[in-house]
Amino acid sequence: MDKLSSVLQAAHAAFQRGEFAEARRLLKKITHPKALHLLALVEKADGEPQKALQLLQRAAAKDSRDPEIANNLATVAQDLGQLDLAETEYRRALHMRPDFLPAALALGRLLTGLERYQSAFDVYQNIAVTASNDVFVRYGLGTALLGLGQTEKAESLFDTLIDEGQSQPQIYFMRGRCRLELGKTVTAVRDLKSAHAAAPDVLTLNALANAYWMKRDTTSFHELLEAAMTEPELAVAAAELFRQSSAPDRALIELQTANKKNALPTDFWAVAATAYIDLNQAEQAETAARECLTTLPGHALAIRNLIVSLLMQGKADEAMPLIKELRREEPNDQQWIAYEVSALRLSGSEQYSKIVDLDRFVRAYTLPIPDGFDDIASFNAAFLETLAQWQQFETHPLNQSLRDGSQTSRDLTTIDDPVIQAFYKALDEPIRQYMADVGTGDDHPLTARNTGEYRIAGGWSVKLHGAGRHVNHVHPEGWISSSYYVSVPEETKTDPGKAGWIKFSEPPFQTSPSSPPEKWISPEAGMLVLFPSFLWHGTQPIHDGSVRVTAPFDAVPA
Repeated sequence: MDKLSSVLQAAHAAFQRGEFAEARRLLKKITHPKALHLLALVEKADGEPQKALQLLQRAAAKDSRDPEIANNLATVAQDLGQLDLAETEYRRALHMRPDFLPAALALGRLLTGLERYQSAFDVYQNIAVTASNDVFVRYGLGTALLGLGQTEKAESLFDTLIDEGQSQPQIYFMRGRCRLELGKTVTAVRDLKSAHAAAPDVLTLNALANAYWMKRDTTSFHELLEAAMTEPELAVAAAELFRQSSAPDRALIELQTANKKNALPTDFWAVAATAYIDLNQAEQAETAARECLTTLPGHALAIRNLIVSLLMQGKADEAMPLIKELRREEPNDQQWIAYEVSALRLSGSEQYSKIVDLDRFVRAYTLPIPDGFDDIASFNAAFLETLAQWQQFETHPLNQSLRDGSQTSRDLTTIDDPVIQAFYKALDEPIRQYMADVGTGDDHPLTARNTGEYRIAGGWSVKLHGAGRHVNHVHPEGWISSSYYVSVPEETKTDPGKAGWIKFSEPPFQTSPSSPPEKWISPEAGMLVLFPSFLWHGTQPIHDGSVRVTAPFDAVPA
């Protein structure tokens, strides 16, 4: 055995025993790529990922043909949040060794987490050539298929895994998600319960609680959350679910009680701040948000809540630097644009009216008659009947703007139905007209992204009833948002309180001075309203017990 092999063997043995100092001593003066690679693994295991990354980059520079080095470099880069580097190195490892299963699985999970489902599917498909029976490959394929909207295929794949005896809770969880989208609510809840019982975490808690809520099973909903409040790792999420169920006061009580019994993670302050905002207690919200940020300075929800609490108090000048930083980091996130225009409005800036030019950017069109129909009334009747098949729930999802209504749980663009597809085909003309009407120009967050081409990023349907309404909101991941009116209550034509009308520019929180709506539109069946996704929009409640059905969607630049 040569000297290098002997040293590497001794260092590896020390590493395996957890004697990191001894491993470092043996390796620190050796520049061979294998030694650098092993030393990087030592540093990673000892909690020094940045040192590990630097060592792996040195090792890769010395030996660019070692897929193990590339794979470990990708893993450490991913742990450090350097996702572009991670993807590059995973792909380099697979280029060198196409059957490298750990790299393929890790890359697939990374792409799925980024919601790049087609890319993830391609990775899993490629590795399936040599690992077609691997459970994790097939699970990854199912997850990617669900993300791509191929829900039936995903459910079938998870069915097969379970029929073969695979009992991992994540498989039941994903099948439960498929079944929710497909309207199989009873079996969906059964799968989600199994997953949560076997491996309770925030994902399973949120999914199961939301399913109970939309089925109006309030007893099971409250029992689930009350049990979760006793678990420190779930308590913060459970309190947020209480808040989303229109009980911010209870959320605060539950957080305070749980924190006294077991010190909760610092992010409980961010949830508390959201509850204070719901209760219009701006100063308490600001205090809670700042408390979270002292320990977690980059916490997104806490930063958002700090901005909102400042705007509520009329402190636009204090909020604006925070907003500007977020706009630099995520220039296309419509949420931060919404907060920026709210701050401009409160400060009386002339820039506000240039960005929020409601006559220019909020436009109503009549939907062209879809193929296969004689008039818009007959299309809407068929569309209404088709959408009813996908309205399986009794009330709204917890994390949406909808109140007193229900929403389809599946992206309508993925459903192979001739009526639904006729609708999306008919949208092309008014969307292109809208892009032409608003124009281009680098001086505005909408027009700067206007390439003249678009794609539908998601579509759904909402049915309002009782006192149904949408609270004011924006669509953070959109560009052009919409509301298409399939069925409109009669009272929208006569009610002096504008029941069922859509309104614009009113934030979902009280501000100082106040920020009332600046534009209203009275809906009609067959009307399509298009507007920038960053505009605050909501609806007035309907009262007469009739139903209002819409089919909104978001479009983004192609």
